[in-house]
Amino acid sequence: MNWKKVRQGTAALAAGVLLTGVSLAASGGDSLISLSYLNQKFIPSLVAQGKELRDKQLNQAYQTALRRLEETAGGSQSGGGDGSLSPDLRVRSFARGDLLRLSTGSSFFLQDGAVGLTHDGVVVDVTKGTTVPSGADLTAGHRYLIGEDTSAQLTVRSGLAKAGMQGSGRLEESGVPAAPFVDVTDRDWYRLAVDFVYSNQLFAGMGNDRFSPQSKMDRAMMMTVLYHLAGSPEEERLSATAVFTDVPRDVWYTTFVAWAADHHVSAGTGEGKFSPLQPVTRQQVVVLLHNFAINYLHMDLKERADLSVCTDRSRIAFWAEEPVSWALGSGVMALSAQGTVEPERSATRAEVASMLMNFSQRYLG
Repeated sequence: MNWKKVRQGTAALAAGVLLTGVSLAASGGDSLISLSYLNQKFIPSLVAQGKELRDKQLNQAYQTALRRLEETAGGSQSGGGDGSLSPDLRVRSFARGDLLRLSTGSSFFLQDGAVGLTHDGVVVDVTKGTTVPSGADLTAGHRYLIGEDTSAQLTVRSGLAKAGMQGSGRLEESGVPAAPFVDVTDRDWYRLAVDFVYSNQLFAGMGNDRFSPQSKMDRAMMMTVLYHLAGSPEEERLSATAVFTDVPRDVWYTTFVAWAADHHVSAGTGEGKFSPLQPVTRQQVVVLLHNFAINYLHMDLKERADLSVCTDRSRIAFWAEEPVSWALGSGVMALSAQGTVEPERSATRAEVASMLMNFSQRYLG
């Protein structure tokens, strides 16, 4: 069967003939593709996609694939390229910018993270039973097979990706440091800020290899971040004496809150309360940074912006006007494309990371 002609036909036949020219392993649970998988899922999927194809053509592809599987049963494809590929799709970690070059017959399983694919032939998503266009992003939890006469290039887009490879190919490590999170990619506007706060140990992830960039930052967490921004002065923290009625004496954030209050970084929320688990708003973040710079670092902050350019100027609290004007004038905070500050909205972890990076680069060198 002529592969080029088939590829010009329907996607179903292309995927079927792909299997005829690929040497596959069928030695166990981590094999590229099993006989039972062909019988129970993949071939029925091809039939569903290509009903107009003659039964003779599809059956020929099916029988050829079975014969190839039987010929390679008990073996596995390994030892290709630089030896970085595992014969059993063992999952390992990759960093942003790492490049994986895979050739015909190789298999790739993406457990988590973001990976982009380019190729010059056919790549099959064997989990879904469809072909994958060049330029697409892969789906976590899916397994992919590199087709006949095909070279594929996979680029890791997230700070961390977990995947298994099998077959012939090589890995080119980027060597570029990036925060190891599966949910922060090179396409995200906040990626540099996340890298910054992570590498400078200002704050880390939320578990399970995730940064959770859209999650809210609460006031207790914000105090720990400012403490780390101060250089983590342990003696100051342990000797702090401020007390709030809603801050227990023996929780993880007790001494951080006391430190912030003792150094006039935060005065609480009134009536003897601190509201430690309350989400911090965008205007509160810049007020806290403003207090930190003036009262703790003893800086003279002269930058100012005209608040009349803010389309939501009326929503800025009177006590936040000067800090917001400073933040906009210094570049610590930026207006949205619509000219808004959104002062009352809860700040996300990504936004806090961005403001911390801007502040540090501007004032701390």
